[in-house]
Amino acid sequence: MLRKGRDMDVFAGIKAFVAVADKGGFAKAARGAGAATSSIMRQVDALEEHLGTTLLNRSTRSVTLTPAGEAYYAQAVRIVSDLDEANRSVSELHGPPRGLLRVSLPVAFARLHVAPIVPEFIKSYPGIELELLMTDSFVNLVEDRVDLAIRIGSLESSSLIARRLAPHRRLLCASPEYIRTHG
Repeated sequence: MLRKGRDMDVFAGIKAFVAVADKGGFAKAARGAGAATSSIMRQVDALEEHLGTTLLNRSTRSVTLTPAGEAYYAQAVRIVSDLDEANRSVSELHGPPRGLLRVSLPVAFARLHVAPIVPEFIKSYPGIELELLMTDSFVNLVEDRVDLAIRIGSLESSSLIARRLAPHRRLLCASPEYIRTHG
């Protein structure tokens, strides 16, 4: 049964409890966390008060889990691991980009405009593995797992997000002799 009382940071208490159980003592847990021993003790005490049970047997020489502590520890380890993973996954969103980037683009455009800047891109984003699919055919972006496509021309109605990069003009050229012969 959870007890009402002073407000506490339950996650900090759980992390402190797991660290004490893992290290076998408050002083070792405090050193590992870079905190004061008294701070770790207060967090565990507050957690025990919050839960209404004793999680740790304390003596001058050792700290051991009570039966309630053993039951709680198994769940607490998973909670701490899940919380650490959640924190890591969110922090990675704000870190440098990484992973595979598949780009489909027309051959001539790739040679003229993209190939010259690829070395600088790779230098600037070493965590990105760049895969250029240079083809003048339209690829199926979903089936071919393409992240980004550069197209020349008008975009048919689509649920895709499109941005105009630059104007594109087409120029038809023919010699006067070709026009006289073929119209």
